[in-house]
Amino acid sequence: MKALLRADFYRLFRSKFFYILSAVALGLSLVTLGLYAVINEFSEMADMGIAVVDAFAFQRASFDGTVGYFSAIAAAVFICGDYSGGGMRAKIVIGCGRRKIFYSKLIVCAFVSAVLYLIMQFVVFAFGGAVFGWRGVSVYDAVSLFFTGLFMALAYAAIFASLSVLLQKLSSSLILGIVCIFALNLIVSLLSIAVASLESAVFARFYEVFARLTPVGQNAAVVGGAEDYWVLSAISAAWVAAAALLVPLRFVRQDLK
Repeated sequence: MKALLRADFYRLFRSKFFYILSAVALGLSLVTLGLYAVINEFSEMADMGIAVVDAFAFQRASFDGTVGYFSAIAAAVFICGDYSGGGMRAKIVIGCGRRKIFYSKLIVCAFVSAVLYLIMQFVVFAFGGAVFGWRGVSVYDAVSLFFTGLFMALAYAAIFASLSVLLQKLSSSLILGIVCIFALNLIVSLLSIAVASLESAVFARFYEVFARLTPVGQNAAVVGGAEDYWVLSAISAAWVAAAALLVPLRFVRQDLK
């Protein structure tokens, strides 16, 4: 297992895509910061001395699903590249257990997702706090939200690492991953509109439960003001556990394409 991890991390750090994704994540976060700063500066409420956006609101806004898209791209490129380059077959031929191979890939993908998430949160805490201020923001809320997001990033990594290992092809993994995120975002958005229109307590409860079942919906819930941080974290951890337990059962019987 240690040898597999060393080899996978060596390959990760030697690849350009990891650094490109990190740079894009940083750039997008800084652009978002700038846009919110402009909104604060030129809004009508700013003339009355009222901030439209504070650091905590900016932290919530950072849960826009970007980490999910990046996780899908990273998992597809890293894992499917090992298939196409013959690395996966070579590891199996020399006797590396498939479970260990999957866990190594899962750990590396989790690392990439966590790094990308931490880059975005660095902008939130280092620059967002300086620009917007943390006045009146609970330390508990800010810290809890931070760890909730970290668990979401790990859930994304587990889901898309699993898809890439099972699908094997870069095009299939990349397209399916991005389409799934887009489709779930669309469904959650439509359901939220329906909740506002129908004014049904039962349907609203259904929406709250449905939105929390996937990290995509969790992002929307957090942006919308959800405060059940540890429930969201527990569900995300369940995704990681499910991937770690169930995917190897399929992977050990799978033929390599």
